[in-house]
Amino acid sequence: MVSRKSSPVFFTFALFLLAELAHCQTRAPPAQFVFGDSLVDQGNNNNLASLAKANFRPNGIDLPLSNFQPTGRFSNGRIISDLMSEDMGVEPILAYNDRNAHGTNLVRGCNFASAGSGILDDTGNIFIQHITIPQQLKYFQNVKAELVSLLGPAATDELVASAIHSVTIGGNDFINNYALVGSQRARQYPDFNVYSDLLIDTFRGQITELYNLGARKISISNIGPLGCIPSQLAQGSRTGECVKTLNDYAISFNVRLAPMIAALEKQLPGSTLIIADSYKIVMDYVMDPGAYGFKTSNVACCGTGRFNGNIPCTALTQVCANRDEYLFWDPFHPTDRANQLVAARLLNGPTSDIFPINVRQLIAL
Repeated sequence: MVSRKSSPVFFTFALFLLAELAHCQTRAPPAQFVFGDSLVDQGNNNNLASLAKANFRPNGIDLPLSNFQPTGRFSNGRIISDLMSEDMGVEPILAYNDRNAHGTNLVRGCNFASAGSGILDDTGNIFIQHITIPQQLKYFQNVKAELVSLLGPAATDELVASAIHSVTIGGNDFINNYALVGSQRARQYPDFNVYSDLLIDTFRGQITELYNLGARKISISNIGPLGCIPSQLAQGSRTGECVKTLNDYAISFNVRLAPMIAALEKQLPGSTLIIADSYKIVMDYVMDPGAYGFKTSNVACCGTGRFNGNIPCTALTQVCANRDEYLFWDPFHPTDRANQLVAARLLNGPTSDIFPINVRQLIAL
C-alpha cells in the first residue's frame, strides 16, 4: 500500500511514463525521399519530352488515390512509395514535378525518380529526356532549400536525417544500355563484370553525395532478375524460362553492391545503409507464383506479343481481367498486388530479404 507521503513521487513517475507513452504513440512518421527509375517513378516524366511515360490509361486503373486515373505510375495501382506512406498512415508523397510539390507538402518527403534513368548519365538516352541521378540529387537540394525557408535550418536537418531515403536504380544500365544492340558501353566494356565495376564505383559516389546532403537512413534495392521480365522473355526465351545472360548481369552487379555498401557505411559516420534483396524477393514469385496467389509470373497483364512483352502497354492494349493474378503489369513493371507483397517484405522481412535490418527497424532508429 502506497503511503500518502510517497504518493506525489508515485504520481510524478506515473505522469512521466504516460508522457513518454504519449510521445511514442504520437511520434510523427518520418519523411520519405525516393530516388530511382520507373519502378518508383510517380509521374516525374509526365511533362518531359520522354518516350518513358505512364500518364495514360490503362495505367492507374486500380488506383483509388487518383480516382482510378493515370498519374505517371507504371502500374495498374500503387507503387512501393505509396505503400510505405500507407503503412505510415500519411498521404503519399508527391512527385517533384507535381505542381503541388511545394510548402508543407514537402514535409512528408518527395519523389525524384524518373523512368529511364540509371546509374550512368547516358543510360536512358533512348527515351530522349529523363532525370539523371545527379539531377535528382540537385532537385533534392532544391527541396531542402524550400524546407529551410519553411522550417529553418535546424528542423530541416533533423527532418532529413530522420527521413527514409530509398534508392532503386541499376536495371536500366543493363537492359536499356549495355544489352542494347550496338551498345557503345558493351563495346567499351566487353566483359560485363568490368562494366559492373564501373556502375559500382559511380553508385558509390552517388550514395556518398546523398549522405553529404544530410541523408542518414538509406535503403537501397539491388537489381531484380532482369531475365525474368516479360520484355526480355519476349526477346530471348523460348518457353518462358528466364534469360540467363540478363540475370547474370544483375547478379554481377549485386555481388559487388553488398560489400561496397557495407564498406561505405563504415566510412560515413552516423549512417545506416540497408540493402533490399529485390533479386531474391522477385525470384521467389517467379519460381513459385502459385504459392503467392499468382496464376502467371511470365506474362504481362497489359502488353502485346510473346508473353505480352514485345510492345508496351498502351491505351489500345487489351488488359487482363484479374490483375491480382499477375506478377507483371506490363513488360517491365509489377502489378499493384506484387508491389504490396514486396513492400510488406521490405517493411517486415527477415535478413534474407533485407539486410542488416528491415525498413520498419530503420524507421525506429
